[in-house]
Amino acid sequence: MIINNLEFTQKQLTLSDAICVFALKRLFESLAINEEIAKKALVYYELSGGSKAFRYPSLNLSIKTSLPAICQRCLSEMTVNFDLKFDYLISEFSVEEDADTDEIDWLEVQKEMNLLELIEDELLLAMPIAPLHDNHCAKASMQSGEKPNPFAILKDKYK
Repeated sequence: MIINNLEFTQKQLTLSDAICVFALKRLFESLAINEEIAKKALVYYELSGGSKAFRYPSLNLSIKTSLPAICQRCLSEMTVNFDLKFDYLISEFSVEEDADTDEIDWLEVQKEMNLLELIEDELLLAMPIAPLHDNHCAKASMQSGEKPNPFAILKDKYK
C-alpha cells in the first residue's frame, strides 16, 4: 500500500484494513511459524491524517494484532497481543539531531510511502526479544537421568 503521506494528512483521510502476517515477510520470518498459521494471523490497522502538535501535518497509526510465538521459558506456543498507537509528524525538512525531538516521531514527506513497511517496522520493534507467558509456566528442562556428583567423595573426607 503506497500513499503520499503529505497529501494524506492535508486531506485528513482515513484508511483501515486487515493484512495477513504472511504478507509482512520480515515479520513472518522472525516469528518462525509455518505458512498456514501465518495466513490465519491478521494485523488490523487504522491510519488517519490531520494536523497535531506545532501545526505540522501528522499521521496517526493504530495497530492491533495477536501474533504467534514460542515462550522462551517453557518452549510452548503462545500469542503476543499488541495494541499500538503512533503519532508521526510530517516534515519537508530534515530534523537536526541536536533538536529536542526524542519524544516526537518524525517522517519525511514522501510521495510514495510504503504503509505496509511502516506497520511491519513498528511490529518488529515492539516484538519482545524473548517472549514469555504472563503467568508462571514450567521451565523446560532436559532430563537425561541421574548423574553421580563427582564431588560426593569429598563430602565425607572433609567433615
